[in-house]
Amino acid sequence: MAALRPEVLFFVPYAGPLVAARAGIGVTASTGGAETQLFLIAQALRRRGHRIALALADVPVELPDVVDGIDVVRLPPFGPGARRFLRFALAAVRDVDADVIVQRAAGSFTGLVGVPARMRRRRFVYSTASDLDFDPDLLSDGIIAPRLFRLGVRCANAIVVQTDAQAKLSRTRWRRPCTVIRSVAEPAPLRAAEPEAFLWIGRINANKRPQAVVELAARLPQARFRMVIAGSRPEETLERNLRERAATLANLELLGPQSRDALAPLLGRAVAILSTSHAEGMPNVLLEGWARGVPALVLSHDPDGLIRRRKLGWSAEDSPDRLAELAATAWDTRNDQAELSARCRAYVASEHAPDRIAARWEDVLALSAPGG
Repeated sequence: MAALRPEVLFFVPYAGPLVAARAGIGVTASTGGAETQLFLIAQALRRRGHRIALALADVPVELPDVVDGIDVVRLPPFGPGARRFLRFALAAVRDVDADVIVQRAAGSFTGLVGVPARMRRRRFVYSTASDLDFDPDLLSDGIIAPRLFRLGVRCANAIVVQTDAQAKLSRTRWRRPCTVIRSVAEPAPLRAAEPEAFLWIGRINANKRPQAVVELAARLPQARFRMVIAGSRPEETLERNLRERAATLANLELLGPQSRDALAPLLGRAVAILSTSHAEGMPNVLLEGWARGVPALVLSHDPDGLIRRRKLGWSAEDSPDRLAELAATAWDTRNDQAELSARCRAYVASEHAPDRIAARWEDVLALSAPGG
């Protein structure tokens, strides 16, 4: 591989489907919110004139070396054994001579990228993806991952968080200062289709509480619901029970992983974006809904109280009964959301526009502003 000299290397091993889609290559695999956010930030910085590279792995298709002006670095594939992670992460730091390396979301990679970055005297920035990042003992891949993650956080020259609540957690849990940078929301057209179903998108795991959607659908047979099951490695028992229960409900539709292009019309026809998670960061799906004028309906997680304070939808405050009441109201008023839609779009435009967020990242990454 020819030597690359980007200003910033984003370590996003699972972002291959996003990059493939931008290159005009169709893939059905989905990606998570952490990958989506770093990809959007990388695009925004590139548009502002910066040299950017993405480190990818396990890409199901051949990709060009440059996509949207961003260098694509294909890392060694995962292999059997614990050393696969070390070989994989070291390759990114060794082969790409970047001024700054950015990694997002809690896991082994935080340490496996952060330590060699510091050894090579490269600036390392860690970016949170969820409130759960502050409880690394919940990581599912053994006892080593939490230790590597904590080591990586200690190696970070800077920490970026999504919300004020996460900033407080960084100060109290990690004793580290941090910078709050809101998530990016891509501009999107105002929804033009008639709202026809509540939309839930997520992985099948205990934190996401997908069973709450099934119970809500059972309580509101007059409303329609869609669930897009994203990601890999679902919790098998939970998924089996979910599918068995959903099969008995005529008003609930289960869909598999969707590309971003396939999700757009589903978002545009949503009554509200439904979130049932215990904990999140700033869910991408809420931002994508708000950008189209689609409100949020959350069971528990209201990031920084935005939904209540800015009147961007409805929050049930962890009450399934209240969730059912609010969903019934949202369904009954689904064709009368013009004021609510305008408020959602105005919020996203003022707080989450790509260029605005990229400018904030330039400060943390110590990059010169365009023309600087």
